[in-house]
Amino acid sequence: MEYSKLVFSVLRENMYADSWVSSNNHNGLYTYTLRDNISISITELPERNDNKVSNEFTERFMNKNAKFHHYSLNYNGAVVKTVLLFSVDGGRALIPSPKLINENFIEDDDIVISVIIDKLVFDSRYENTTHYLKKAKLVYQESLVD
Repeated sequence: MEYSKLVFSVLRENMYADSWVSSNNHNGLYTYTLRDNISISITELPERNDNKVSNEFTERFMNKNAKFHHYSLNYNGAVVKTVLLFSVDGGRALIPSPKLINENFIEDDDIVISVIIDKLVFDSRYENTTHYLKKAKLVYQESLVD
């Protein structure tokens, strides 16, 4: 099994906040490390000064303020994938960005990574991640996040 499929299957099995340990560095950026497999981590990347975003996915919420954030998925310290997430509804949720802005389909690995990050950042929020994904009208394989 190639490592990207292995990492994806491990992520699917660990989509809950209590599966991860969080730490932050001197710049206040978070790293989330898988509790049972420290070779897998997700790291928040530095923001740009102006990271405001406005598009059809971010404007479907009551609060139209949105920002973008980059995270990297790391395996044994090497970056395997970088994901772009939108902080939507005035910072109440993180949803993935489609690869092409004129499409609303989200790749399987992007949806899994974004759901993990959203659950880690907003672990005490009442609404689950799928509430925000549906409101943004993003298309994804729903069985991945059930």
